[in-house]
Parts: sequence; C-alpha cells; structure tokens
Amino acid sequence: MRSLKNLSLVAAALMASTAMVQAADIIPEPPLEPLPPEVVPTPIAGGWYIRGDIGYSKLKSEGVTYFQGAALSGSFEQAEYDSTWSLQGGIGYQITDYLRADATLAYYGSAGFDGSSATRAACNGFADTCDFNDDSELESATILLANAYVDLGTVSGFTAYVGAGIGGAHVSYGDLLNDQTCDGGGACDDNDFIHSGEDGWRFAWALHAGGSYAVNCRTTVDAGYTFTRIEGGRMFGSGVPVGGGAAAGGYGFDGGIDIHTGRVGLRYALSDAACQAPVYEQPEIVYK
Repeated sequence: MRSLKNLSLVAAALMASTAMVQAADIIPEPPLEPLPPEVVPTPIAGGWYIRGDIGYSKLKSEGVTYFQGAALSGSFEQAEYDSTWSLQGGIGYQITDYLRADATLAYYGSAGFDGSSATRAACNGFADTCDFNDDSELESATILLANAYVDLGTVSGFTAYVGAGIGGAHVSYGDLLNDQTCDGGGACDDNDFIHSGEDGWRFAWALHAGGSYAVNCRTTVDAGYTFTRIEGGRMFGSGVPVGGGAAAGGYGFDGGIDIHTGRVGLRYALSDAACQAPVYEQPEIVYK
C-alpha cells in the first residue's frame, strides 16, 4: 500500500514539472528590432544647368591719358561714365555639392562718357589757357568669363555663395568730340576736334557674391553682386578739326574700367538627377 502511495507521489511530481515546462514554452521571445534604414540622398553633383541674368551697372575709369604728337601730354581732370544695363547668359556644371562652374557671356549697353582737361595753348600768338570738354560713348562692352563658385551652405532653400572669374572683354567706343574753349576767345574757341572711337579685346576678371533660392528641383532664383575689372586700352584715335582739315590732336587711352553690377536671374537644371527622390537602402536583418 505504501509503495502504491509513493508511486502516486512520483507521478504527480512528474506531471507538475511537465506542466511548468509547457508553461515556460508559451512565453514568446521578444521581437528583434530591425536596424534603422540607411539614408542615401541623391547627390546634386554632376548636373548641367543654364542661366540668364539682367543687371544694372555703374562704371568708373581710373583715368584717361592722351598724346599730343609722339609725346604723352596729360591726363583728363574728369572722366565719368553714365550707368547702364546688362544682359547675361551662360551654361554651367555642378561639380560637387559645394562647387560649381560656368561660362558666361555678358553684354553691357551704351554708357555716355564725359571728360574734361585744361592746358596752355598758343592761339593767335597768345599763350591762352584752354579748357577741353570731351563727350563720347562707351557703345558696348561684351565680356566672356569662365567662373567658379563655392556654395557656402543651404538653409530652408537659401544658399549663399562666392565666386571668381577670368576672361576677356571686347570694348567699343564711339567718336569723341573735343570742344575747346580758350581765354582769348575768337578763333581759338572754334578749334574743336573729332577723335575716332577705338575698339578691341582686353583682359578682364571678376568677383561674385550672392544668394540663391530653390523654387523647385530644377529652377533657382539667383541674386547677387559682381565686380568686373576691364584692363586699360585704346579709347580714341587722332583728331581732325570739325570743319575739316589736317589731323591734329593725339590719341588716348582709358586706364581701365571698373564695373559694379547688381543682378538677378534664374538657373535651370538640365539633369533629371536634380528631381530624383532620395534612395533608401534597407540593411539585412540579422537574428541572433
């Protein structure tokens, strides 16, 4: 009887342990959290773009010198240009996220020129003091530049940048009217001359600063300032009397032209990559 009772106790213990093991198997293992996806943004580098700008420019010359015969005679006491407008177009390439380059062709419209000088000149046997008022026109300036820019960073679609360019400028002047007025009056005041305008290519360079705003993935509004330096060159040739006659009066040079331009325009991306959505790469989940 005692053996049967012991056997029953052993059986009950076995059943209890089996139930505990099954209960433990019911508790699920905690789920494995997948790693966050790796975000790989589509780079903007490698995209071509075109650009167009309009601008308003102030011009200044470092001085005008002139020759009388074979010798340099003097410098203009005054040399001023009127303001003018400009149009610019170009094509560029986004090299990296922060570096881009473009080639631009800018056309500057006509700007009036007003100059003056004074000298002592012999006229009708008198050593008169004569004043010369000179009127001309910078008919046009066409500037071709290769430019590089550094984009300094983007905040809410706005990007600040700086840049520089190097190239050449074709400068064209109109005829210069030299109006002479002397103390002695009379025939001296009739000695007016016309000097033919000169044109030609010169070295030019520029500095840029500004900001842009991305309207959408392709279109960017660009506004900025450009300082352009055109090196000095021939401005006008030898003069002839207004009423006709032998050539008299020498040719002249400007000392270089500084152009300060405020501009606004658009850049338009040609590459489809500019409008691609970011690419998300899901890493493989490893269970341990």
